Amino acid sequence: MTVKKLRRRVFNFKKFLCFLLFLNIIIFSCYYLSKKPIKNIIIIGNNYISDQNIIETAGIENYPSFITTLSSKMKKRINKIPLIKNVNIKKSWGYVVTIEIEEYKVFFNIRSSNEFVLEDGQKLNDIKHNIEVPILINYVPDDKMEKLVKKFNNVDYGTILKISEIEYTPTDYDKERFLLYMTDGNEVYITLNKINEFSNYTKIKSQLGTKKGILYLDSGNYFEIKE
Repeated sequence: MTVKKLRRRVFNFKKFLCFLLFLNIIIFSCYYLSKKPIKNIIIIGNNYISDQNIIETAGIENYPSFITTLSSKMKKRINKIPLIKNVNIKKSWGYVVTIEIEEYKVFFNIRSSNEFVLEDGQKLNDIKHNIEVPILINYVPDDKMEKLVKKFNNVDYGTILKISEIEYTPTDYDKERFLLYMTDGNEVYITLNKINEFSNYTKIKSQLGTKKGILYLDSGNYFEIKE
């Protein structure tokens, strides 16, 4: 019968010390990195909302920890701003946070209530930023207002911003007729069912040269020169 010899394991203090040292380095590095603040904040795409408003709403005005400040939480907070349509947040090397903003288009301001009407139909009266958009100068029935906003979504936004004032001018034959006062001094009659033609305003104007007058896009499509 053979007798097995049991070998005792010798505690390797040197390896254990190296392991503790390595573990401490990892813990210290993680702790150090978790305390590193955001170094730079880049905001892209905002026109109406100030950088400061976005930064404060995101909760990063005091440049908190880059690691522990979650992009998902910042995004959730920023999305609460009514003018925000979409937001993307990226973290990159150098402790940089990039916030890319997409805002709702502001179509016009209602003079009587000082409300701003957005592309999705929202009405806001607490916009602090100065916004130069067309002014709706008279009353428009709710159903016509809703259709106007819907139709404006199919018009080039740059062309909309060339409108100074919007006036609702229905007739017995056309309850969807509007008069647009342009910033260049021209006037444009338009009906909602033909409002897509208004996107061609810049092209039409270039053909008119320096002439000023009234463009009838509601019927007939002709230009009446002012005396």
